[in-house]
Amino acid sequence: MPQALFGHATLGAVLRYWEKKRGKRRMPARRDIDPIEMDRRVLPQLMLCEVSAHGNLVRFRLVGTSLARRFGFDPTGQCLGDFAQSQYFDFLGGLMRRSYAEAAPIYAESAFHWGAKGKLDAQHLLLPLSASGSEAGILLIATAYGSDDVFPPPIRVLDSIAEHRIGLCHVLTPGTAIAEAALEKRANIA
Repeated sequence: MPQALFGHATLGAVLRYWEKKRGKRRMPARRDIDPIEMDRRVLPQLMLCEVSAHGNLVRFRLVGTSLARRFGFDPTGQCLGDFAQSQYFDFLGGLMRRSYAEAAPIYAESAFHWGAKGKLDAQHLLLPLSASGSEAGILLIATAYGSDDVFPPPIRVLDSIAEHRIGLCHVLTPGTAIAEAALEKRANIA
């Protein structure tokens, strides 16, 4: 598992919360997730997406304010398939379908490149939640963006002026993610 995930303030906190709520199950239920229990600083970077029709229908149920600003619009209540053509949202939709189909958490990275030096890095953590029973039906998604630009353009603009490059993608094994990160951290200290 990438050390960047566990060490990241937002993504690491969300992963630890998900693992705690999961317990010995494959994934926690949606009803187990309570935003009041989470660090309020992570909430603007979270999305809840409902996945149905064998992964072919994705509806944005809740989108944090930081993500809506970064996207350049608020997709809350909208379906992914209704968006204009977008390399980025096609990539994100693929991650959602994979997390849903495998009922497994996924960590992925990507970046936008534009102009001579423009770059916006994105780190994504997708965590499945069961709607009822043991099948995934909801995804809790934490996304963090970083750029050397003080005000990088929103993704709606970047889709037309920038190249979107896909980086690494890891399917995480529930229950081992925190243990692996702790071992990596100890190895880096030694």
